Amino acid sequence: EARAAEARAAEAEAAGLLTASSTAEGRPSVRVSALAGTNLEALRGMIAEHLREARGRSSHTLELPCDGRLGERLSYLHRHPRISVLETATTGSGEALVVTVEMDRDTHRAYVGQQRRWGESDTVHTDSD
Repeated sequence: EARAAEARAAEAEAAGLLTASSTAEGRPSVRVSALAGTNLEALRGMIAEHLREARGRSSHTLELPCDGRLGERLSYLHRHPRISVLETATTGSGEALVVTVEMDRDTHRAYVGQQRRWGESDTVHTDSD
């Protein structure tokens, strides 16, 4: 997600839509056309990244084995109030479900503890902090 936001910002800069000025926090500002809708995706990405950072959340990729406990694992992720499931896909072999989630550090620690209670090793990969 952070890489995608950086890519959108780079595209905006290349198109001449990113201004040279920046905010007090050193963040770039973006020119947006309300009439043409130009650069709205870059603006949305920058806002989403700012909110994630402000809430202390980051993206994680989880590999969940496709076995009899998959439903329990997915239920845990979807019902947890501090976890947002962003995307799901199966691996090429179909042996695991790859789930991209967003959560804060404390929730990540709780999830790792839950994995241990399930008798699993840590299958969490942090994509961004």
